[in-house]
Amino acid sequence: MKRIAWLLAGGLLASTLGACTVLVPDPPEPAPSTLPTPDLLAELPPDCPRSGGVAEPVGISPGTEAQIAADLLAAAGDWVNAGTAMITNEPEWADPGLPGHCLGDLAEALGRIHGSALLTGNGDETLGGFQAEMVEENLANLQAAHGQGSATNARRELALVQQSSQSDSGTFLDLIVRKLDNRSIQPSGMEEWMVIVVPQGPQNLVFHLETKEAAHGFFSW
Repeated sequence: MKRIAWLLAGGLLASTLGACTVLVPDPPEPAPSTLPTPDLLAELPPDCPRSGGVAEPVGISPGTEAQIAADLLAAAGDWVNAGTAMITNEPEWADPGLPGHCLGDLAEALGRIHGSALLTGNGDETLGGFQAEMVEENLANLQAAHGQGSATNARRELALVQQSSQSDSGTFLDLIVRKLDNRSIQPSGMEEWMVIVVPQGPQNLVFHLETKEAAHGFFSW
């Protein structure tokens, strides 16, 4: 499957060389919204709270390669911080006596919600590893938020676009990304993201997403 992903990436690069890019106005910012509480919390075990709500995930809109890269990293940040505001603002979730498994169950539920908004269901084998990584980071942030009493703001920032191409088939991105932990202004690591995003209806969804430690070390700019 990894060979298929690279063949698709090569096709995207080749088709872009002979194509012209038509600039279009940026789409309007989506209005913030929340998922109804039962949609998220009904699947949690009965001894976990039912109060509160979390922000609805925003996926990747059609746009330029730079816009798609920005949407992707914003979605990753939303995912790893998801639910941290709820568990600090809702008394039942902030309760020190919260059953220990509830944060793990919440992270799994959030993973399914954010995963379905970002990742295509027929993607390659890299998506399972990425989703597991995001769920693990989200759980760590939920635990940190519950302990410190405030939401987290872990995030990833674009350092460099090494390669990119776009065609009717989708978008290929090779990105260097800074990883910043909660409340930190210094990168905790640098990652290389190899991404293939494909159009599905009005949205774009990720077909391939492979991350690894960046060989370039720490960028200072």
